[in-house]
Amino acid sequence: MSPLAHSLGAVAAIVLAAGKSSRMRGFKPMAPFGGETVVARVVANLRGAGVERIHVVTGFNAEALAPELHRLGVTIAHNSGFERGMMSSVQTGVASLPQDAEAFLLLPVDMPLVRPQTIARLLGAASADGAAIHYPTFRGERGHPPLIRRALFQDILEWNGEGGLLALLKGH
Repeated sequence: MSPLAHSLGAVAAIVLAAGKSSRMRGFKPMAPFGGETVVARVVANLRGAGVERIHVVTGFNAEALAPELHRLGVTIAHNSGFERGMMSSVQTGVASLPQDAEAFLLLPVDMPLVRPQTIARLLGAASADGAAIHYPTFRGERGHPPLIRRALFQDILEWNGEGGLLALLKGH
């Protein structure tokens, strides 16, 4: 086990990279960031926290992203209905998780500054109790990535999308 180990069981990460990057010039996942791509930095940060099962949800411009994802050795979960919104990508990611996944971290690709230490501390805190959802916080504000346990997987998969994941999680 890594020095940043936890006792949660099998934890995966879902990285959301299906959007059109419409508010930005260029394609966010492949944008340069400190000598690598944004998606490579996000994957490195997750791996630095000991998370090895990383599923990247693609959609828009998937063919341009695929070579980088293959190079990074992550699982690709393609959302052909990405235009329906982020919740459809979350559902695609959850559906792609292996049966033994006890929990997942959810991280949009445009958050390459979430540090491995933050993720590791979240995993450690989540190991201490059985709550269905854990959030990192900074100055009292919830942040990313939330950790969501298997108890909510089916609810996510069956959610009608109204209000998105935030609405679903507020109910828990």
